Amino acid sequence: MDNLTKLLQAEQAFMSDGAILKNAVIEAALNMDARLLELLMQSDTIKAHFFTPVAGALVFDKVKFQDFVSNKAFLPDSYTAYRNRIGLTNGRDYLSQSRDVVLAWPYKDCVLEGGMTKEDRGRNEVFWNTTLAPDDITRLFEPKVLTGWERWDAEAVAEGKAKPVGEVSEDDNLLIKGNNLLALHSLKARYAGKVKLIYIDPPYNTGTDEFKYNDRFRRSSWLTFMKNRLIIARELLTKDGALVVQIGDHESGSLRMLMDELFDGQFVNQIAVRTKSPSGFKTVNQGVFETAEYLYLYAKNKTSWVYQPQFTASEYDANYKQWIENPNAAPNEWIFRSLHDVVAEQLGYESKKSAIKDLGKPIFEARLAASALEHANRVFRLTTVNDDAGKETLDAKQRSLKTGAVEVVEREGFAPRFIFQGQEISLYSNKVREIDGTQTPSTMLTNIWTDISWEGIAKEGGVTLSKGKKPERLLRRIIEMATKKGDLVLDFFTGSGTTAAVAQKLERRWIAIEQLDYIETLAKKRLKSVIAGDKSGVSKLVSWEGGGSFIYAELAAFNSAFADRIVAAPDMAALQTVHADMQATGYLRYDVDLSAFGTDDFGVLPLDDAKHVLMDCLDANHLYVNLGALGDTDFNVSDEDARATRSFYGISE
Repeated sequence: MDNLTKLLQAEQAFMSDGAILKNAVIEAALNMDARLLELLMQSDTIKAHFFTPVAGALVFDKVKFQDFVSNKAFLPDSYTAYRNRIGLTNGRDYLSQSRDVVLAWPYKDCVLEGGMTKEDRGRNEVFWNTTLAPDDITRLFEPKVLTGWERWDAEAVAEGKAKPVGEVSEDDNLLIKGNNLLALHSLKARYAGKVKLIYIDPPYNTGTDEFKYNDRFRRSSWLTFMKNRLIIARELLTKDGALVVQIGDHESGSLRMLMDELFDGQFVNQIAVRTKSPSGFKTVNQGVFETAEYLYLYAKNKTSWVYQPQFTASEYDANYKQWIENPNAAPNEWIFRSLHDVVAEQLGYESKKSAIKDLGKPIFEARLAASALEHANRVFRLTTVNDDAGKETLDAKQRSLKTGAVEVVEREGFAPRFIFQGQEISLYSNKVREIDGTQTPSTMLTNIWTDISWEGIAKEGGVTLSKGKKPERLLRRIIEMATKKGDLVLDFFTGSGTTAAVAQKLERRWIAIEQLDYIETLAKKRLKSVIAGDKSGVSKLVSWEGGGSFIYAELAAFNSAFADRIVAAPDMAALQTVHADMQATGYLRYDVDLSAFGTDDFGVLPLDDAKHVLMDCLDANHLYVNLGALGDTDFNVSDEDARATRSFYGISE
């Protein structure tokens, strides 16, 4: 350092007012300036440090030199001394200053279409489209034909027979079976900008769900899977809509980063929900017991989104301990007493002290709480009047200090305010609300939810889901805080159908998507039960008596039907038949050499290997029938299904 300083001070081009121009030195080094190189080679020490002999020549290491000159220990002048700080670096630059640091993962810009259906199980890194050719993406995301249309209302449920659909309106509730990514793109044609709330409970990528990829790429696969779906989900939201994603600890950090990127600046809340309590001797991980899951709430446009205030039951607030003896008198004639004295008298005691001595403190406090609730309009506490309360309130505050009486502040459209001795009389009735049909003291809902039980929900809706079933009370709260009656709610990981069931009971419209076969025995069955007047879950709390309707439809299968046949094939002969049909009518990948199928090599493959080979031949862009092929006779779409599909997309006959 001393040697370099002396050398630089000898060259006027690198000096100004007696100080070395660090930036000029760095620029000269990067430009391989001859003056600087000649200067540096005058010192054997500097030459040995920054020059490397190669084939009889000396090569200047300008990167090493720049790092040295940029180091805070070299020329720590008054300016750079204040810029020295701690941080992560990539060797030279702080990561926070690097434009190369982004939320990235392998295949980030690919489309992960698969990942949950049976044809994907056991396969690694299933990216149905990795080339991203524009025509491929267009074809993959083109709206799909829907078949198997059914309308279920109270009459159809009672008779056990679906009604034909005919016309599809935006007032209809929809239950759709099929790949949710492709179903979302199909919904876009009609529902873009019309969904008020999206709630999803996706696979948590814990290794116990369907994402059984190798450790190196499992998170990448999951992030890609989520990114593809969240992008289109955002387009479906209304301007004042919101999206809520429920997730566990395993991917909560990754999901938060992803959603921050996709919903830039629209984060609203992270809510911790207690889903279980530690009990028995169960051990899951080293460390503290994991009891929470998380809700990430993002708005389409935070300035437009409106939160519908929610309240939870609370205990009696002991600060409310004053009593208005004559509530029917004029406020300036009110007589105040201690609630404790009043309750003691009600119980037949001369004082609070004697009542507690005889009854015990718990019993006396329970009677206090009951009396406060029963007479909430005459029990109060005094609270501070803030300086920004408004001129009329502040004037009333000063008058009350002078007169010693209660001053009233009338407010148009609001309840009057009562000011006494410079403080505001806050009635206990302001804390009492009806929650789940019961008048109870309440408090504002926070971002920590511990009051919703996961116990006893197995039979809600009359269906059982072994993993991931959510309480109807949870969905009720989410739906009520983000929507009003008549709004549209979407869940594209519908599982057992909790979101749709609760939405219908709360008089919201809904769309639910599920691609696994249990849609028939779970969601569909449950929603029929809702129409018939299901009494479980929140039914009693919201006075649900049944009614309403929904429409069921499926994405029209094409290559996915071949996938089903491949999985079900019992032997090689059956696979050869499937292959022949695929060649005749299926869309096969252009980059697969099919000539090997006529050789003996394919015939001697183990059955499972042969199935994987055939599965790889399918062009996944054609798993389902595109809307543009609606009139193609090769797909055998019935007139009834074609008519309902056209109505769904608003296409005239």
